[in-house]
Amino acid sequence: MTTKTILTAFLLTCCLVPSACQIGANGPSEVNSRQFQDVVVPSGFRLRDREAESFSREEATWRHGRFVYLGSEHVAEATAYVQQHMPRHSWQMVSNEAIADDGVRLRFERGIYSADYLIRRQDGVTHMLVDYATDYSRR
Repeated sequence: MTTKTILTAFLLTCCLVPSACQIGANGPSEVNSRQFQDVVVPSGFRLRDREAESFSREEATWRHGRFVYLGSEHVAEATAYVQQHMPRHSWQMVSNEAIADDGVRLRFERGIYSADYLIRRQDGVTHMLVDYATDYSRR
């Protein structure tokens, strides 16, 4: 083989291997901090997505996300807002428990999805952590 043939074969291999490693027809899936439309967030709360604090991923019907929010509303107001607005997105509350330091943990379910809210006040700011998951065993 000539040097030109070897070089051509090498370059062709270098071009084909990365494209063969893509996942799915539309390229690789991404993890980002895009909020799901059915996650209820009280007005004035801001998503924290620096340094991968918040993230989400969605593949067909599978969803997973962790969203960290900060806001000025007190725990009681934020909790009331979430409890009032989640049913509008067809979520059903399955648990409501008080936690240390005047915090609240709420759990909602809708079909195969669950949303866990942890709302607590720290250093004069209300922190709201939302864990969103898919559980196919609840079909």
